[in-house]
Amino acid sequence: MTATDPADSPSSSSSAPDVAGADWQHDRVSTNDGVAIPVRATARRPAWDRLPAEARRAIRSAAGCEVLSGWSAGTGFTPGFASRLELADGSRVFVKAASSADDALHGWALSDAYREEARKLLLLPEVGSPRLLWHHDVQIGSERWMILGFEYVDGAPPRRPWRRHQLQLVLDKLAAIAPVLADPPAELGLARFSDDFADYPDWIASARTRAGDGGWLQTVEALAGESVERCAGNSCQHLDLRDDNILIDAAEDVWICDWNSVSRAAPWIDLVCVLLSARGDGHDCDAILAAHPLTREVDPRSVDALLALLWLYFSDRRQQPVPPHSPHLRDHQTWYAEVTRGWLAERLSLGAAVSTLDSSAATHRATPSKPQTNAPAQHPSEATGHETPSKSQTNPDG
Repeated sequence: MTATDPADSPSSSSSAPDVAGADWQHDRVSTNDGVAIPVRATARRPAWDRLPAEARRAIRSAAGCEVLSGWSAGTGFTPGFASRLELADGSRVFVKAASSADDALHGWALSDAYREEARKLLLLPEVGSPRLLWHHDVQIGSERWMILGFEYVDGAPPRRPWRRHQLQLVLDKLAAIAPVLADPPAELGLARFSDDFADYPDWIASARTRAGDGGWLQTVEALAGESVERCAGNSCQHLDLRDDNILIDAAEDVWICDWNSVSRAAPWIDLVCVLLSARGDGHDCDAILAAHPLTREVDPRSVDALLALLWLYFSDRRQQPVPPHSPHLRDHQTWYAEVTRGWLAERLSLGAAVSTLDSSAATHRATPSKPQTNAPAQHPSEATGHETPSKSQTNPDG
């Protein structure tokens, strides 16, 4: 990854359609072998005029007026309809939609993910997510559609590489919402962190089939095994927090989108996840962890355990076929795998160095000075009346 520290200044935030040539749409990152990957043109989604007429009619009915035009979002990695719609009354709405036909076409239940997102948004406390205005689970012809309408946020994703100012806005947001996420409603029925990562033994088995990971893999496997306990908690965590799920508006308010994969976990999980990309962009994320209120008291090995688990995940997923709807998905997973391994390896190396220094210092402190050859016999200390230990008393083999 390119280690650059972007300028520490805010960029102007505006909606993508209003600034079609905005610089942020052309942001890229590079893998270790120099492959440049776009970060804002990663999804192939249907445009408004490509939706079935019946689906467009259902959306117009839900919105309450005619749709004049639509702009399809290129960020993210899923194939569902996700567009800003310009309405005849001058307002805007952001709409997501998927059908059972989409599920069959892409091989996974995208429409169910939207159903789950709507359910959770209605139960979540205020977390700074765009407000869900309406949602409809409707039968249209032979297909079942899930359609969600959101309050439109006139903002843009953070720039990549990360600008320090924008990164700080997100870090502050995570600290601000942590208290309301600490005790999520029982009705959410959140899965545990360990349930969401229950496949990690399969990822280890997959990694074993690739050469060169012997010693490294043993370390990662041990850490991943500890993650079940170390990453457990009751906080509601987004668990998919990346820059493409974040918007920053002109007032520098931070909005976090796509809360369909939330889980019960330790309250610092999302912070580490969002820092992965910042680390890859050249920021000192260990310094951030040491200072941030969500992580400054966390055992560093717990962070290592999460990084080990995430490396296994990215390393496994990057081997899968490239989905037609997201041609850069595997490239991004490769990038994240490289970043995660580099960060974890550095943390483990520094930890080993500190441990060695501590051990050396402790040994030095415990080893008595060798007495001079011609030193006189020791006598009871005049100050204490106790006998001062001689070399033969501290080291019988001396």
